Amino acid sequence: MKKLERSSFTALKRERLLNYENYVFNFDVSALETFSIVHQGLTQPADLLANVPPSAFMESTQERAWQALHHLMNCYSAGHDILELRSFYISALEYWEEYARYSALFDQSDEGSDNSSGHIPLADTTYICALHLICFGILLGWEKQLYRIVPILDYRNPRDGLLDRLLMMYGEDRGEPSAECVRHLPYFKTLKIFSATTEQKPGLVAEYLQDWYLASRREEYYDSHKRGNAFKGYWSLEAAAITIALDIDDSIYRSAEFYPCDLVDFARNAKRDYAPVGAPQVEGNELRTKANDPCPKSGLWQSLDVPPKTKRYEIEQPMADLGSAYGLTVWKFVEQ
Repeated sequence: MKKLERSSFTALKRERLLNYENYVFNFDVSALETFSIVHQGLTQPADLLANVPPSAFMESTQERAWQALHHLMNCYSAGHDILELRSFYISALEYWEEYARYSALFDQSDEGSDNSSGHIPLADTTYICALHLICFGILLGWEKQLYRIVPILDYRNPRDGLLDRLLMMYGEDRGEPSAECVRHLPYFKTLKIFSATTEQKPGLVAEYLQDWYLASRREEYYDSHKRGNAFKGYWSLEAAAITIALDIDDSIYRSAEFYPCDLVDFARNAKRDYAPVGAPQVEGNELRTKANDPCPKSGLWQSLDVPPKTKRYEIEQPMADLGSAYGLTVWKFVEQ
């Protein structure tokens, strides 16, 4: 993602409390600098890496995973195009998967033998990482990738009523969902939405949004706009994800504070605009696919950029993201 200039930030920002200095610090230092440092560390020669303790791998990749989610929130609040967020989400998910691998290796080492924490401890304030990882996946049109979150979430963790229900809506077998939320407020109030009638659901989401901020006072994001660079934005992503998962008419709460209505609109259109991962998408007589999806047909593909770029792909080879000016790179099939 390209950092917004001050004028663009002023015109586009979604979060009224976010200032440009905060946005820039979180973009440059918290996110990009962290990504760069961790990448450089992990790509050192093997003989050097052999002497690095397991805790260093675990802690550095954990920080990168956390910052990836913060980056999504910071950039959404600042006004970045949602296509940019969609493209970056896959990188964020990969960072979480890599952290989970190093976390498990740390637990298997002498150094981590006494550790009993999950990859994402749900009983702690890190619960929001699990929730946002799922919600961003739903809202950015990556629901087919939610299965990758499940092993990260379930490692040494209790079951959680909200997370269970969201994952079950997208085909993940959770058995009987938990009747409790590990972090009780504000999330416990969402459970009744899932069991309500179609007519009742909009009113319950509106009520949840009205109470959301004050009910969140035990969470780290509460009052974060008063704490230096901690603030990334106040958004109830779970209210938006529930709206999509249950196909709720949001007309009575679209203008509610903390409700990211444009993410909801994007998610509603995602099934039409984006083929499932690995499936070809046809626009008129053209076969199209998008960056990060596996190639559906071997041959020559051309990007819908100015100027266009042409590249040959083999079937199942990941389509490249060229950093297209309008967001996610779209490829059209040219010839075999």
